[in-house]
Amino acid sequence: MSSVGSDYRIHRPILSAGDLMRELFPHGVPSQGVLKSGAAHISADIVFTAVGCGSSPWRGFIVDDVLFVLADGFHGNDREFRAAVMALMDLAEEVLNCFSVIVALPKNNSAPEAVSLVRAFLYSGFELVSPLLYQPSPEYLLVGFDAM
Repeated sequence: MSSVGSDYRIHRPILSAGDLMRELFPHGVPSQGVLKSGAAHISADIVFTAVGCGSSPWRGFIVDDVLFVLADGFHGNDREFRAAVMALMDLAEEVLNCFSVIVALPKNNSAPEAVSLVRAFLYSGFELVSPLLYQPSPEYLLVGFDAM
């Protein structure tokens, strides 16, 4: 069984959902044709920890029924990764009533483990998200899953 592993480090400490939003989307999150920025548009601040997340839980926030998550690390095997992704999807759909999940993956790591993490998300049913859709910071790659 192969291993999914990565070890990313964010340049600035992420203290709140507002900090995370500014880190991922410095120009705001496009929603219904309007750029939204700041904590006033965030309906939830999420901290997700699963087997394999280790000491760096995934942070996230919700804007207009879309859960945005920063997956800045995962250490575990394929089965643990799939279980973590399924738990994240269940949380998004059944508890948080989100229609989509967008995961941000830092680009600052060209190690094979980073490529492995992107492939693992794609294998789990996520798709690459065009940077034109959400206009993220160039430091991040977005993958998404639409529950509808």
